[in-house]
Amino acid sequence: MNKRKIKFTALITAIVILAVSLCAGAASVIVQDGLFKTNTPTYMALNSEATGVLRSSDDYDAYIFEVPSNGALVVRLDHEDYQDTAKTAWQITLYKIIDGEEKVYKELSFFESFWSDVTSTWGETGVTPGTYCIVVKAGMYFIETDYTISTMFTATETYEKEPNDTIDEATPIAVKYGKYGSSSRRENGTDTDWYILELFEDSVVSLTFTHNDNTLPTVGWNVSLYNDADKLITQFTSRLNETLVKTGVIGLQTGTYYIKVEAQTEVSDTYTILVGADKATNNEFELNDTPETATNLPADVIIGGSLADRLLGLDKDYYKFTVPANGYIDFEFEHEILEGDKRGWNIRLIKPLEDGSYYEIVRKIAMWNSESLVIEDMGLAPGDYYICIDGDSVSYNSSYYTCKWSFTEASNYEHEPNNTMETCDSAQFSKYYYGAIISTDSLYDEDYYKFELDKDTRMCLEFYHEAGNENEHCWTASVVDESGKEICTVDSYLNEHLVTTGVVLVPAGTYYVKVETGLYGSEIPYYFRLVR
Repeated sequence: MNKRKIKFTALITAIVILAVSLCAGAASVIVQDGLFKTNTPTYMALNSEATGVLRSSDDYDAYIFEVPSNGALVVRLDHEDYQDTAKTAWQITLYKIIDGEEKVYKELSFFESFWSDVTSTWGETGVTPGTYCIVVKAGMYFIETDYTISTMFTATETYEKEPNDTIDEATPIAVKYGKYGSSSRRENGTDTDWYILELFEDSVVSLTFTHNDNTLPTVGWNVSLYNDADKLITQFTSRLNETLVKTGVIGLQTGTYYIKVEAQTEVSDTYTILVGADKATNNEFELNDTPETATNLPADVIIGGSLADRLLGLDKDYYKFTVPANGYIDFEFEHEILEGDKRGWNIRLIKPLEDGSYYEIVRKIAMWNSESLVIEDMGLAPGDYYICIDGDSVSYNSSYYTCKWSFTEASNYEHEPNNTMETCDSAQFSKYYYGAIISTDSLYDEDYYKFELDKDTRMCLEFYHEAGNENEHCWTASVVDESGKEICTVDSYLNEHLVTTGVVLVPAGTYYVKVETGLYGSEIPYYFRLVR
């Protein structure tokens, strides 16, 4: 093609011609012309500019240059102002030449210049040493006029290293040392950036994502954290007008992790991703979303955790603990007070069953504006149990929390779940048996105790609890037969220490003591005795 002579204002000296040996100084930029139909790329020095002109709508110019080290690269196109913002005159694409002989070119960024633009760019692109190519093509509204193409390079280790579009090309990122990245537009779509994170000790990690305020509430990026088995740990969005998004602390064990930053819209901006981390001491570790992957929870040890953000699905934190003998446990859950009367966390106590299924013994809800929640005097038999903390159907948040359980051995305490005749405890005459009616959200527990009469018996039920000051009906205690028919019953009020059914004649057979909530619930422990 007849083209105007290319004018360089810096050290632009040579034209690369295919299959022709270059001088020794330019030999490193010999490429195969696989990307280009007719024009041979023109060599330009880094940090220089060149002036060119396109002669037709299917014309293009190509420039190649060398990058000597890791750094940040800006490609810019300048031209006169033609006062029409809607018309695209040029399209500019930056490639890295991965393999000249095999004709492998990797697109790194793409931007367009409108008639009214004087200066056009797509921000900074993180690059590594190698050979790069800029292609300038005519846009939808071709105009035959001069343009100036420029490269500006800064050597630095703080930028991502394009191409890092796949997990295999991930840019290393170190704890407490952030990386700058670009949401580089592509000719078809947007950029994805991967980062690889190595943790050399068990850590509590947080991700911080920052960028300039782009005004609109549109989602600009999705940021995801994966383990080396490609399991999603946490994921969050950053809107164009959100200048800072930060995760809660996430417990991660020693190992390799990956961060994925996906641009969701075309935005000319540089972001910063920062990994904060401290050594983990008594913390949950992700992924512990199932009983099989539960974090071990020793007795009387405070463990910290948080629910990781997810765009799809919810994080669940499972903790496994072992009750060593008959007795009862207390479980404490604490968190920072948050603004608003919102339901923030579900606290579930779960028992594994012999058939491999799981039974939810109790569920409590911790409120945002309440600093703590306690499950007290929960009678359990020896064995393994799980605490599940989740945000299902409540106001989800990733605030830090702590939890702890303690155990008291007791041979005459109820064993939850004993809320049916089939799961009941056993009782004998003249012995005291202890229990508590533990609420589950708006529902209340029931406790059953089974006893046998080998002959007709005159008996009574004595029911006790620590007396309070209020005259509130808190318990009903009954003796029922196998069909659930009441034989005798008594109501107990909070300010009554002892109530009794009185003596009744009961025929021989199988019976149950049934303890349930009254009009007002109370989780104060009760105890009872069968007397004859």
